[in-house]
Amino acid sequence: MAGDDIPLLSKSRFTSGLQCLRKLHLSCFQPELGTPPDAAQQSVFDAGTAVGEMARDLRPGGVLIDEAYYLHDEAVERTRRLLTDKSVPAIYEAAFTEDGVRVRADILARTSDGSWELIEVKSTMSAKKQHIPDVAVQLMVIEKAGLTIDRVSLAHLSRDYTYPGGEYEADQLLTIDDMTDDARAYVETIAGELAVMRDALAGDEPPDIAIGPHCRKPYKCEFFAHCRAREPYWSIEELPGLSAKKRNQLRDAGTLSILEIPDDSQLNAAQERARQSVITGRPQREGSLESELNKIETPAHFIDFETLGPALPVYPGTRPYEAVPFQWSDHVLHQNGNVTHSEFLADGSDDPRSDFVDSLVSQLEGAATIVVYSGYEETCLRGLQDELPDRAAALEKLLNGRWVDLLQIVRGHYYHRDFRGSFSLKSVLPALAPGVAYEDLEIRGGMVASNAYLESIRPETSARRRKKLRQDLLAYCARDTKAMLLIIDAMRGGRARPSDLTSNLYRALRALWPFGASKT
Repeated sequence: MAGDDIPLLSKSRFTSGLQCLRKLHLSCFQPELGTPPDAAQQSVFDAGTAVGEMARDLRPGGVLIDEAYYLHDEAVERTRRLLTDKSVPAIYEAAFTEDGVRVRADILARTSDGSWELIEVKSTMSAKKQHIPDVAVQLMVIEKAGLTIDRVSLAHLSRDYTYPGGEYEADQLLTIDDMTDDARAYVETIAGELAVMRDALAGDEPPDIAIGPHCRKPYKCEFFAHCRAREPYWSIEELPGLSAKKRNQLRDAGTLSILEIPDDSQLNAAQERARQSVITGRPQREGSLESELNKIETPAHFIDFETLGPALPVYPGTRPYEAVPFQWSDHVLHQNGNVTHSEFLADGSDDPRSDFVDSLVSQLEGAATIVVYSGYEETCLRGLQDELPDRAAALEKLLNGRWVDLLQIVRGHYYHRDFRGSFSLKSVLPALAPGVAYEDLEIRGGMVASNAYLESIRPETSARRRKKLRQDLLAYCARDTKAMLLIIDAMRGGRARPSDLTSNLYRALRALWPFGASKT
């Protein structure tokens, strides 16, 4: 490809190239191969937009360059005019193009001596290592355009901020970190990095780079599914907890498929279970699985929470991204084998935490075992002890009960090849209970649930829409707690034994889910 045909780089393309040259090439020439952002990713983008707009109050009175991204040349020209107008104290989304690199600066603020402060805004709770190249490439381009940058800063959400209610105050909500030295030091490396990226873009085909940890760090790559299709069906990347060292050993030996891994490869126990499951096509059970499951004594409460944690707090007394629980579901397995279901979903615009705790404490009274999938629920309740001191004693009593983490049992004692390397509930349930996944639900993930709840409590949401959202929320949370019962049933092989919990669980599941035993 001729040099003139190499596309212009941008701040986002530059950081993509640092993560993976294949990602850079695909984003420039075949962006349609990427997977559109899911609800969780879109929420992150939306949070970034909201925080970015809020941050403009840090340097008030500025002018917004609101030309769309595809009108970059027009935005550059408008920026150039504003730079010469000394009555303009700041420019938001200032646009520049130098040496084939385009940037838009979140905030460019004029200083008293006529130089400028560059402020990048992030919706994170701290400045991170991956932010340095982001601000550095902007610094390089803007100074090449002839401006003197006196200070390079990164504004992010403050860990010390507690929302008092009312309007947000940017100087309280956000913290500004000086990144001038880090950015200037990184500028020295940019010319070489740009050369490497342009060499990659000069090729007719994207670089041949295998999938690995870089596909998700520092950001999830939208081309992962496309690149995964180049790997064997049972890729070694699906080995649970695969370390970089082991990955390199296998790939260097030409081993790309789990089916090709030799017997003497020194995999850990979980990885060996995965290998055997792929080879045999059958689930692999570790010998102590039965004893672990027998720790679940009745009445057993299978619980799941839904929480919201927006970047911009909703309730007075909460902090950015603080988890605020608004919903629980509880499937109870009783000693006689019956299964009952109870649930709570907060209503109205008030802080739901007190009602959440009171209803949960009442519901779990007398529980012999509380079963969860991951430690999230316990962590959430411990946080509520600090936030609701008048309920701390009741929560402590609850937390001192018998808790069983089903995720740890699955991860440590069981593997089905259709887990595909993931032990998340969204991966385990479809593998063990085909046809009982989440595809039939409107809400299929925690972030979607959080957004649905926020929409349901907005005053402008119609009664009809609110009712539908609440129905969807209840269905989703109940599916998660049903899932745990189904997973246990599948791992026990649906075997009825009159002497222990299995017989009760077996009868209960057959009554509640008449489709019969899950086939694994």
